Amino acid sequence: MDQAEKLRELVKTKRQEQGAAGGGLAGEDPDGREEYPVFDRRSAKKIIAVASGKGGVGKSNFTVNLAIKLSKMGNRVMILDADLGLANIDILFGINPKYNLSHIIKGEKDIKDIITETEYGVKIIASGSGVKELVNLSNQQRQRFIDQIAELEDMVDVFLIDTGAGISRNTLSFMYASDYSIVITTPEPTALMDAYGLIKVVSLSKQAVPMKLIVNMVGSKEEAREIASRVILLSRRFLNTFVESLGHIYRDKNVLAGVMAQKPYSVLYPSTRAAQCVNEIAEKICTRIKNDREKTAALEIEPAGGVGGVFRRVFSFLK
Repeated sequence: MDQAEKLRELVKTKRQEQGAAGGGLAGEDPDGREEYPVFDRRSAKKIIAVASGKGGVGKSNFTVNLAIKLSKMGNRVMILDADLGLANIDILFGINPKYNLSHIIKGEKDIKDIITETEYGVKIIASGSGVKELVNLSNQQRQRFIDQIAELEDMVDVFLIDTGAGISRNTLSFMYASDYSIVITTPEPTALMDAYGLIKVVSLSKQAVPMKLIVNMVGSKEEAREIASRVILLSRRFLNTFVESLGHIYRDKNVLAGVMAQKPYSVLYPSTRAAQCVNEIAEKICTRIKNDREKTAALEIEPAGGVGGVFRRVFSFLK
């Protein structure tokens, strides 16, 4: 029996065990933690939530520039701007979306009508008040919405969700529903405390959401390594949660210059240190996507979830 066959047998056994245990849903929690359904995160596509403990740490700017890098590497990339408080993906791209998620919810537009194309190959879905309205939909409206979103499956390889800062229910729902979350922080003490607080809240759920850490606006590699190590150590020791360092981004005056020009800094200043850092992070993500797809193919597993699955899970968390 070759290695792939052994892996198939292992997966088959695990499925049988989960079935015997009642379908893989979370049971009652003796610690009183908030309960959510536990979902299978196998997916040939990558659904990545980008989050932060507080605003002003460069979360949306990172999302935009990461999306452009991933697109240049041959991925079909789409961003959902799910930051209700400070939705600014359109500003960073220098575009003005005409429609958003609320137009689908109201039945005024189809999903393909609200997608905004950018000159960088990245597609954008503005949320407007749409994300906030999701919680009030009837079952029939939710199903129609999911059917609409499912039409994106053949249009995207990497789906980035720019969540709101902090620990709102909307933000947590998107984090729980994604394949993994990237938490952005800076060396500022309050940013570090809030990032740790976000990691703590997520770790208390039953979702076992993989979390990656990026330290933004650092002065040196040594500073980034020290901060990342501190967060990782605290998370492991006190939360029993492993947070992986995905990289860092240097403090760079060209980042602000790009914002003022409403042009992504990785396009305006591709040779700067900040742009090179984003490039390295994008390469890591691309490598993992490739490896995950190869594993899925080797196991002959039908990919689960996808973009439609994200909102199906989000609805479960918002109940």
